[in-house]
Amino acid sequence: MQLSRMLHLLGALVLVATMVLVGRLATTEWQSVHKASESLRLLEQLQRGLVAVEMVSRERGPTNGALGDALPMAQPRAQALQEARARTDQAFEALRQAVAAAPRSTADGIHLVQSLQTARSALVQARADVDQVLALPQAQRSAEAIRDAVQGMVAVVPLLSPVTNPLASAAQHAYPALGDDVQGARLAAALREYAGLLGSHFAAALVKAQPFSAAERRAIDETRGRIAQLRTLVELRLQLPDEAPSVSQAWSTVEARYFGVAQALLGQVLVQGDGDGHYGLSAAEFAALYVPEMNPILALRDALLAQARDRAQQEHQRALRVLVWALAGSGALLLVLGGALYVIQHRVLQPLAKTTRALKALANNDLQAPLPVPLAEDEMSAVIGAVRALQGQTRRRQDLERERDLLIEQLREQSETDYLTGLPNRRAFITQARTALAQATRYGVDMAVLVLDVDWFKQLNDSLGHAAGDKALLAVADVVRTELREGDLAARFGGEEFVLLLSHCNREQGLQFPNRLREKVAAAQVMGAADPEVRVTVSLGIADSAHGGWGLDALLSAADAAMYRAKNAGRNRAVAASVSPD
Repeated sequence: MQLSRMLHLLGALVLVATMVLVGRLATTEWQSVHKASESLRLLEQLQRGLVAVEMVSRERGPTNGALGDALPMAQPRAQALQEARARTDQAFEALRQAVAAAPRSTADGIHLVQSLQTARSALVQARADVDQVLALPQAQRSAEAIRDAVQGMVAVVPLLSPVTNPLASAAQHAYPALGDDVQGARLAAALREYAGLLGSHFAAALVKAQPFSAAERRAIDETRGRIAQLRTLVELRLQLPDEAPSVSQAWSTVEARYFGVAQALLGQVLVQGDGDGHYGLSAAEFAALYVPEMNPILALRDALLAQARDRAQQEHQRALRVLVWALAGSGALLLVLGGALYVIQHRVLQPLAKTTRALKALANNDLQAPLPVPLAEDEMSAVIGAVRALQGQTRRRQDLERERDLLIEQLREQSETDYLTGLPNRRAFITQARTALAQATRYGVDMAVLVLDVDWFKQLNDSLGHAAGDKALLAVADVVRTELREGDLAARFGGEEFVLLLSHCNREQGLQFPNRLREKVAAAQVMGAADPEVRVTVSLGIADSAHGGWGLDALLSAADAAMYRAKNAGRNRAVAASVSPD
């Protein structure tokens, strides 16, 4: 190889390697810069959405106070209500402008705008209903009318979820590292809403100075239960090691003020509400004491959003620094290389011009030869650029195809898997079971269907909570998964019911497997509320295909009927189905 060609080849290799490395790095970091910028914009929109939710919730305080005032309404009360409504309107308008200006797809934008308009219309109607009650003399305001007016305001908040949820999801998608912070902020916002909702449940009884109705007491208990769940979720979220001190301090304040002072106030009012209804304070006085104690929850929400913004800004700055250094370094390297090639070309290679042209002509006939480095903007430079661009496009298309296939597989798995236990769901079981039964019939293999139902599951949920119920289902699923043999299928059919398809199982084997499964479930340990040990039992029914080769539906029906016979016989037992499905 002559010196000129060797030099051109070496220069081409160095240039291509540098551009590929720098190009990949620059592309990655530019994407990071873009995603971080996008996440910051979405976080701002999300905060505006959460503020709109907050303002609607805050408006309920002066609204509840006004409902307890006689006519004419006191000027401070009327002014407080007017100011609260104005703040809510400003929050809605700010959110509307942010949504309208967002550069997202037409479908997404239309959906967000329509959802916001729906929430706004509901707010206008709820205010009209409140004003209708306020126009009545205090004595003519029935408890039912007050409750309806309060519930009308309460119903506005869920209508904002189609706005805030897509914004939160988009922010997490743009920069997944923000997922924990965004989720925490949403939990804090939900906690503030339920705290406000809990206060609203007291409004009618306080206004009318009467004991709680059964429906009010039930709503209060349900809301307190939801608040307890949210508290647990927030505590779990705040156990992450990289929390900012501001977040930890904000949660400490929430614990002291809302779960301390506010809950003590609620307890005092509950005692009177369950008694004679002589509360010793009006709805407005209750709101003046209760509402300020919810403010730390909003401080927690804002601290989490601020932490998310800090993370996004740090990522933006980091990626931008790397991008600048990469471009600067590559520019310097290419400048040095170009200068060296220019000097060598003019001082060494010009005498070899004829040889170089001959070698180029020869190389153009050799399809396996490497692409030369263009020395000027000419037709060859355009061809090389087009080939390189095509290679890049092909590479990107392959990446997209792999991502698409992975997404399809993930969606398929999610559609066929029970979210709690990880077992196949009803849909997946039926599809797989029909295939397995058809093959078993073809080859004369005995099959059996086993239906398993957790005993006293509703009572377990009611007494120890849904978390304990979930643990019980997980314990049963673990036993089932452990006992499965090769060729068996198991699924969670729904609720507390599990279904198994047992291969090579006939009537002669009887209830051996069901009873073994029942005994192991009964021996499993389940931890309930405050970690008491709970014993879970199951009732089972089994039907086999040895007599007539029943279809799946018939086997399921026979096994289900056998399971109910086990329930009726005292539970914690297994019963075999009759020989005939009839």
